[in-house]
Amino acid sequence: MTTELCIKEIESCQRISAGPTFIALFGNQYGHRPIPRLIPETEFELLISKLPKDSESLKLLNQWFSKDSNSVPSTYILQPITAHYPHYSDRGSESRQLRDNDVISWNLTESRLLQALRTAAQQAERDGDISVDQNINLVVLHFFEFNQILFLFIQKMIKIPFLLDVTADGLLDTEARELLADLKQHICNTSHLQPLCMELSKGAMDPSRKEHKEYLGKLCEQVTSQMKELISRNALQTSGTCSTEDPGWSLLKQEIFHHAVLSEEKCSVFKGRDSILGKICIDMWESSNVCHGPFLVHGPSGVGKTALLCKLAQEMRGVVDHRGVVVLRLLGTSPLSSDLDSVLRGVCLQVCGALGLQFPYPHISNTHEELVRFFHSMLEDVSKQGDTLLLILDSLDQLLEANKPPQLDWIPKVIPPNVQIVLSISDDCVEKCKSLVSAEQNVFGVEPLTDDQGKDIIDAYMSAAGRKLTSEQLGTVLNNFQQSRSPLHLKLLLDTAKQWASYTSMSNIRMGTSAQEVMTQFVETLEENHGKKLVSHALCFILLSRNGLSEAELQDVLSLDNDVLAEMYKYWLPPSHTLLRFPRLHWSRLRHDLRAHLMERWEGGVILLAITFLRQFAELVRKRYLSRDMKADMHNILAEYFSGQWSQGQLRPILLPSLSTLLNADRKVPPQPLRFTGEVANIRKLNELPYHLAHAGKWEELRQSVLGSLDWLCCKTLRCGVSCVIRDLSLCTDLTDCPEIQMLKETFLLLKPSLGFNPSLLVTEIFSRLQCLADLYPSMIGQLCSQCVDWFGSCTDPVLVPKSSFFQAPGGPLKSTLTGFTRGDIKELNIGFRELLVAGSEEGLIIVWSLNHLQTLHNLSGHTAGVLSLKLMDKTNHCLSTGLDGTLRKWCLISGQQIFCITDAVSVQTHTPTHVHMIEERKIIITNPSSLDIGFHFCIYVRDIFKVIQNKSAKVLKPKVFVCFTGLRSDSMDVSSEVCCMELAQQKRLLFCGLRTGTILIYPLDLAPETLCLPPPENLPTVRSMAISPREDRMAVAYEDAVCIFEITSRDSFPCVDGPLERYSLCLLHSPISTMALLYDSRLLYGTFGGEVVIYDFKSATSAELDHHGAAITCITMSNWDAQALIGSQDCVQKLWNLSPVLLNHTMEYKGFYFEGVLCAVFSINDKYIFTGSLDKTIKVWDVSSGSLLYIQFVYSPVIKMMPHKDGFVAMSRHGSFIKEGFRCPDTLKPGYNPLRNFRAHYRVTSREKNLNAPHTVINELPDYNPAQFNFISIGLIKSKPSNTCALL
Repeated sequence: MTTELCIKEIESCQRISAGPTFIALFGNQYGHRPIPRLIPETEFELLISKLPKDSESLKLLNQWFSKDSNSVPSTYILQPITAHYPHYSDRGSESRQLRDNDVISWNLTESRLLQALRTAAQQAERDGDISVDQNINLVVLHFFEFNQILFLFIQKMIKIPFLLDVTADGLLDTEARELLADLKQHICNTSHLQPLCMELSKGAMDPSRKEHKEYLGKLCEQVTSQMKELISRNALQTSGTCSTEDPGWSLLKQEIFHHAVLSEEKCSVFKGRDSILGKICIDMWESSNVCHGPFLVHGPSGVGKTALLCKLAQEMRGVVDHRGVVVLRLLGTSPLSSDLDSVLRGVCLQVCGALGLQFPYPHISNTHEELVRFFHSMLEDVSKQGDTLLLILDSLDQLLEANKPPQLDWIPKVIPPNVQIVLSISDDCVEKCKSLVSAEQNVFGVEPLTDDQGKDIIDAYMSAAGRKLTSEQLGTVLNNFQQSRSPLHLKLLLDTAKQWASYTSMSNIRMGTSAQEVMTQFVETLEENHGKKLVSHALCFILLSRNGLSEAELQDVLSLDNDVLAEMYKYWLPPSHTLLRFPRLHWSRLRHDLRAHLMERWEGGVILLAITFLRQFAELVRKRYLSRDMKADMHNILAEYFSGQWSQGQLRPILLPSLSTLLNADRKVPPQPLRFTGEVANIRKLNELPYHLAHAGKWEELRQSVLGSLDWLCCKTLRCGVSCVIRDLSLCTDLTDCPEIQMLKETFLLLKPSLGFNPSLLVTEIFSRLQCLADLYPSMIGQLCSQCVDWFGSCTDPVLVPKSSFFQAPGGPLKSTLTGFTRGDIKELNIGFRELLVAGSEEGLIIVWSLNHLQTLHNLSGHTAGVLSLKLMDKTNHCLSTGLDGTLRKWCLISGQQIFCITDAVSVQTHTPTHVHMIEERKIIITNPSSLDIGFHFCIYVRDIFKVIQNKSAKVLKPKVFVCFTGLRSDSMDVSSEVCCMELAQQKRLLFCGLRTGTILIYPLDLAPETLCLPPPENLPTVRSMAISPREDRMAVAYEDAVCIFEITSRDSFPCVDGPLERYSLCLLHSPISTMALLYDSRLLYGTFGGEVVIYDFKSATSAELDHHGAAITCITMSNWDAQALIGSQDCVQKLWNLSPVLLNHTMEYKGFYFEGVLCAVFSINDKYIFTGSLDKTIKVWDVSSGSLLYIQFVYSPVIKMMPHKDGFVAMSRHGSFIKEGFRCPDTLKPGYNPLRNFRAHYRVTSREKNLNAPHTVINELPDYNPAQFNFISIGLIKSKPSNTCALL
């Protein structure tokens, strides 16, 4: 059996290794030549025919080899040693003498058996019945000659006679010496390797001797150089075939291959089920040309749902044409099929690649809501193209969380023609998914197997395994199967039965009558053969790992497990007292017996072992072995391994039963750095370490080295995503009550929308949210903030450094930010009594969230224009919505389906308020339709009856002005009308408020509550804009028809405003002024809502128009010395002008997937940089000299006012946040620095001297940018909204 295991190990290495398959060290011994365990019937009978009848050799062969007729073809099997020498494997000290006697007897018997086989083979060779090439050494050479990735070294140890091959009676084995010499000669002739010669010292290697040290150096050098050469050669060949392939495609190919292999295994023994397969196929064919719902297959666990869907996929691949695609996912069998977003991402990439559709942009692949939306639109695109798609998702319950409502919004309730979705789920979870399927005929239950189906499966299974059963054995299997008729139970029975030989007696066989009983018997057998400690700990380590363990990791972990090693070395000492490892061969034997219950899956390029997706086996392991104490101990060992605690020569003590003192030995486990290189992170450590530290209860280590490490948080966020960090933090808060961990979790929940936008802002987010809590929680949060400060100080790229906590801190009223809308403002929002939040936006989408679990339940798409209103029905799970498309729609919030739609039910004119009133008891809906456009009217819908009633007037609220300090309201002042604009004279401390009535109120901030009033002109025009000169001696006021200049003076130490001194009348056709600036030399620079930019000189009464913008001008900002001005607009263009003379320096264009209109800007104190606040909720930093973009920061809300401050700026956002930041920028930027590396945008700068087409583009294909697609009306009226006007003091 050992030889077979070794060959399987080599085959496994050939399958997965990127370098050498194995390393063979040839010395002075040819080595043990074991008796073949299996000999084909024809060969064995040929051999015994060459021996004399009644000879001892013939009797010996017939005694030790038995014919197995269950093998196809028949085979002779070498009987176990214990069949004739029962004490051979005894380990107890009380039977040592008996064991020694049996060992000696077996050695002599083995020698006699080998001699008998060799004698017969030589005679057969002489008779011409077999060829000379049938020799065991040629088997090894076969690997060498045909596998280019083989690694061999030859050693010659001279003057060491005790290391030569000897026979059982102690004589020199001349045949072995001849075989060794021939093998070495063949290798040297083929590989040109020169043997290394060394004379040992007292039969051992002594590194202190010079010649031994040189020998070891040469050997290591030869091993290292040739291994590198082979790895590089193979890597070059591999990279040459896929040098341009994206890593994501490589992972997707692995995923598709993984499910294809599993499906093929399931289909190889699939029999029966023709009835349910036929029903599903017929229903799919009948619904292929119409819209329909998904199909749901359900049944108890182990009934064969997975095999059924695999067979369905196999059959449909032969039916669909070349434009059809069948996508199969066996959920939960791989890391990429265990997470909903990963499943959606993989399915979308596979379908788009197969059918030539547009691939999702990177930002779509990183957010759940965008993925769901793209998935739905992709299904529509497949249908419109006329292609065929069958998506099969098995074990849907693997994606459902136990204590949360099912997240099923991603499954469309209405599927377009030519697209089919088939789902399977266990009966335990079927109630959660009933809302998915509207038609009863789309639900299929899987029934237990019949006797005939069971017999067919037995025949197919045994035939695929190259085996058969005797009639007695077949009857035993069938009798036990009939107790359950479960496919899983039958498979487990057959896994055992295929190991029976034809001479196996059924009298000693005990088989379970259920799947659980069979698995229990299987585990008990494993414990008898391999030891209870090894079996239990190996299975539990795999089960307790987060995503599985690689074989190398499992062997390392077992090498750290003192209990397992104590069991291994219970009766003898380890080979070395300084190095202690778990013997590889023991795992190979256990792995061979466990092969039916372990599966391989890929994660990050590593093959991991995991318990098969049979829940019963995992539950059996958990109940049988995992007590609370054992679980904590095993998590502790895993945590120590992934933290690298016992690596790099650290000695771990152990007390072995065969020793009376502690043994401190190196376990030779690898170190676990956070990053292998600068770009390659240790993904295994990132995923596993926090999980095991938390479950082991090692909270202090977790807080200090993981959660309290900024380097760890940044690395995991950037490599695994912010959702993975939140998952770790949620795990910790579930297991312990720690305020700091809870605060950190809330911080990541708050910053998640920003991190999806730009992961590089993590440090800024953490620092600006936690800075105010550093003193309260110094041990972890204070440590994190200190690390943030160090990070800002050492950052070599441009960066904005927070000077205050301007983001919402954890522990406050804001708990999370719900995302889902891609563009447009939220127009209506409603909260229901069932803790549901329903919101509609300008794009016509309605999203339903669960407030209990903060997750999306449904995306309701139906409105073709913006949503106007929403109304939840209190006594049902329904919702009403109206939209700019004129429709009124009723939705079911449980299923997410539309119940009905009434066209032309509401007014679509933007100036008309839309009202929906409902009387649930009488089933009455009241709306105002667009067909009734005279006055304000309502329609009452009572089935088919329409009535008209009069609308009543609304109440007008009194406006106010608030004076705030650092975000906290300090004082308020009543005003008589709506405030349209505000300006502040910083030095004179005067606040000017322009009202809609034309009045200007002046508040001396040092003389509160005094108020001055500048009366309006006779026609009471609205104050459009105001501007104060740099010396604060003059003020320009823009009305609807003119611009007036006032003088700001003082009388008796009291402020006074005189004028107007100058008046500049505007043309009637002139667009209203939107913003302006008053220069020190009495020039006025202003912009309009139409995009015009004009500079007017009051001294000469002349005006000049500058370059026209494509949209309304939103800000005009002067440099601190009035030498330059930045003009920003609602489109993607902003221009930097030189004012003396008037010349355009730079045109900066910034394009993204969202609208980027500039709202405000400010120059730095030294005029080197410009800070801008945009509608896309970002702050951008631009270089004045070159016009280049230096940095972008996402701040959750548009910034509406900015002022320079020391090395940065202070700003106010529309949400009322007070932002204070400094800007750090190196004198020279690193080559290749790209401020847009994590943003979905690009920019271009055109300068007066030369054109600089900056290559800062992160999206290769940007859609055509059409400003007409945006709603400029609502954006253009920003300054007329009461709460969006502010001034910073």
